[in-house]
Amino acid sequence: MKKILLILSIVFFNSATFAKTWDEVGLGYNYGGYGGSTTNFELNSNTEMFFGFGVVPGSLGFVVGGKFWPNDNVRITTNYGTNCIVSGTDNSYEGLNFGIGYAFSGKEETGFLIDLMLLDWTECNKHATNITDTGVTLSLGYRFKLFNF
Repeated sequence: MKKILLILSIVFFNSATFAKTWDEVGLGYNYGGYGGSTTNFELNSNTEMFFGFGVVPGSLGFVVGGKFWPNDNVRITTNYGTNCIVSGTDNSYEGLNFGIGYAFSGKEETGFLIDLMLLDWTECNKHATNITDTGVTLSLGYRFKLFNF
C-alpha cells in the first residue's frame, strides 16, 4: 500500500509541476472563509483541482476541490472546506459545497468570477443554534496567473 501511495504522490506532484496553474483571490466560502486565495491545477482542458486558504475569526479556513468547465465561461465546482462561521464567536465549521460559476473573461484569461454556492451545513447545525442563513451564498473572485510557466 505504501508503494502505491508513493507512486501516486510522485505522479501527482510531477504532473502538478508541469500543469497550467491559475490563482484566484476572492470573497466567500469558495475561497476558504470570508475571503482568501486558491491555486488551481489543470488536469485536462476541462478539469481543475484546487486548494486554498481563507480568513475566519480566530483561525485559518481552508478549501480543497475540483472544477469542471463545460465551456470557456461556465464552471461547476465541488469542494470541501470551511463553509459556516458563527457570528459573534470564533467557531467555524467545514462541509461539502456545490456551485456553478461564471468567468466573465473566460477560463484562460485574467478576470472576474462569480459563483453561486450551495453549502452543506450539517456540522454547523449540529453545534450552533439560531442559524438563519439559507446555505446558498455568492462568492466573488478574481482569476489571474501569478507565474507564467
